Amino acid sequence: MIANAVKHYEPMDFKAMWPMALALLLPLACMFSTFLVRGVWSNSELEKLLRFALAVPVLWLLLRAPTRWLKAVEWSILAGALAGAALLIVTMETEGRGAMVDVGGRYNAVAFANLTLLFGGMTLLSLGWGPSTRWPRIETAVKLLAVALTVAATWVSETRSSWMLLPILGLVFLLGLRNWKGRHKAYCALAVCVALAASAAAIWTFSSRMQEISHDVEGFATSANRDTSFGIRLQLWHASILMFEKSPIVGVGPSKFRDELLALQKQDIVTEEVVEGFGEPHNDMLAALSGYGLLGLLSILTLYLLPAAIFFRRLASDDRVIRVGAQLGLLFCLGYCAFSLTEMMFRNMRSVPNYSLIVVTLIALTTPRAARAAPAVAPR
Repeated sequence: MIANAVKHYEPMDFKAMWPMALALLLPLACMFSTFLVRGVWSNSELEKLLRFALAVPVLWLLLRAPTRWLKAVEWSILAGALAGAALLIVTMETEGRGAMVDVGGRYNAVAFANLTLLFGGMTLLSLGWGPSTRWPRIETAVKLLAVALTVAATWVSETRSSWMLLPILGLVFLLGLRNWKGRHKAYCALAVCVALAASAAAIWTFSSRMQEISHDVEGFATSANRDTSFGIRLQLWHASILMFEKSPIVGVGPSKFRDELLALQKQDIVTEEVVEGFGEPHNDMLAALSGYGLLGLLSILTLYLLPAAIFFRRLASDDRVIRVGAQLGLLFCLGYCAFSLTEMMFRNMRSVPNYSLIVVTLIALTTPRAARAAPAVAPR
């Protein structure tokens, strides 16, 4: 980018980049704002947020890549779905749920299952592109197998929040039915609603961890047992709100979260289990709100919803590559956003480039080629 800015090999074309540049740079700006106001600094937080910011020059390069290269992202997503499902199933059956942190790239079982099911949903939507190889039947069969395995792996993981993806997947699928007649869309919407209702009933009936929710809520309400899975989350969320109230504009700083928890324990707001076992609120939105205040909440919502809005607009394209790519992007952003309500999807530093690079790849893929100016001829 610097060489091009100096030599003017081609137009910089910032118009196609600025919305995503804004979304990817805002978290870093929030960190500096909190540092300037409260003097709170964290090297690890800087490294994490730089991984968002560094996706901006990657986007500039990808906007100049041929569409057929970018469309190959479907194979990375398929590989992620297959590998994630296999690793999740084998680990759960042999080592148990707690071992996922050691074998799954430092992701816990919840985040790993979330990403696995998300890649499975994206693989399902990628069928809308049609075959990309000389073996269309084998390709379709492998993709459907990957989808089935991700569902099975998520079930085996006993993760509850992952199933939030299903209604989002249904919505994104329906939004992509551009050329269908209204009556056919209505029939399809009805079928999707029936399938979702049946899935919800089955998950609630046969999942033992779903049944635990009512007991957890009752134990928390009566103070009989506040340290259940759900009860701990409620304590962390309450603590995050109190931290936000302490510094509503720029937050208290993410590195101060555990110190603030310790102070709240002395007031009997959170238990000792929460203080010793958790250094974040199990919610990316509340982590941003407590750590960086309203500026932080704005930044993470922008990170999710601004690219989602771009993908939503591109669903109207007549180009099937763009339309299906926009479906993948919309599912990815909304899925991550939903998962962030009950889990810290950005706790692990590795998940930041996972999100930012996939988003910019799909943004570049769905950018209409005709909308970009032709490269200028370099002077001799």
